[in-house]
Amino acid sequence: MKIKEFMKSYCVGLVLGGILTGIVIVYAQTYFPSNDVTYDNTESGLTSTNVQGAIDELYRVCFPSKTGSDIITDLVEINTDELYKDDKENIRYYGKNPDNYVSFNNELWRIIGVIDGKIKIIRNESIGSKAWASIGYNNWNNSDLKSYLNENYYNSINSIYKNMISEATFYLGGPTNSNGQTLTASEYYDIERSNTVYGSNPKNVIQYIGLMYPSDYGYAAGNRCLSITLNNYNTCTNNNYLFKSITEWLQTPNASLNNQVTYIYQDGYVINNNYSSTGNKAVYTVRPTLYLSSEVKITGGTGTQSDPYEISL
Repeated sequence: MKIKEFMKSYCVGLVLGGILTGIVIVYAQTYFPSNDVTYDNTESGLTSTNVQGAIDELYRVCFPSKTGSDIITDLVEINTDELYKDDKENIRYYGKNPDNYVSFNNELWRIIGVIDGKIKIIRNESIGSKAWASIGYNNWNNSDLKSYLNENYYNSINSIYKNMISEATFYLGGPTNSNGQTLTASEYYDIERSNTVYGSNPKNVIQYIGLMYPSDYGYAAGNRCLSITLNNYNTCTNNNYLFKSITEWLQTPNASLNNQVTYIYQDGYVINNNYSSTGNKAVYTVRPTLYLSSEVKITGGTGTQSDPYEISL
């Protein structure tokens, strides 16, 4: 068993109270001189061969300091206080105000979680109101918003932080008029990654910056809201840090019509059938969303709004 696999299993077990290994080691330390007792590390993957060393090693992995060479994906996976693993095996922050603030481009952003194996973050505040497209179509590849985010906005980011962005796949599958009003976060997740698109619209695109999905918003309220359809999510806003009391665009187009896109209404529910063009006056707020490189490390901060995580390569 690899050391990371062992540590992850041990830390989860420690939190759930189901693993007794640590207790056995601690009692061994109590009754024997810890540095003199040999510890068999064959199965655990630890490097230490004495009890005290094993205890120290387990503690460092289960309760790491958030500084120096800590890799951000490891820290997010280990911290369990405000995180949960969803039904798609992604690890997500949830709740009213979790400690998931991160300083990016000298601004406050929020860590959504470890999604598809990468750290996904979203700007805490919007960059203003913009139209999806100037001529009304919901083909993201040809949209004004995609061009703006991946050209104008991307090029405005400080080069230090620009190098931390990972080019990633953004999925463009969407709901239809027949099912769009009855989807939970989990169902939206599947639709987003499906082949359900309008006409010849692309199923996905590789880019630097996009928007959050309906499923990102839905999962951020935690397990207690996962059975509620997103068109009724105004009942879950008090426990959802991604809710900002603003009407904002989401990444997902409507698959039944060529001029409609999903968005969060200012009351908190998700709508999948509003027009995407300036001609129809659909000019909503925009919060850029991106994935960080796996090489990004936390160098300081505690994740609170007043002391956000500081990151570097």
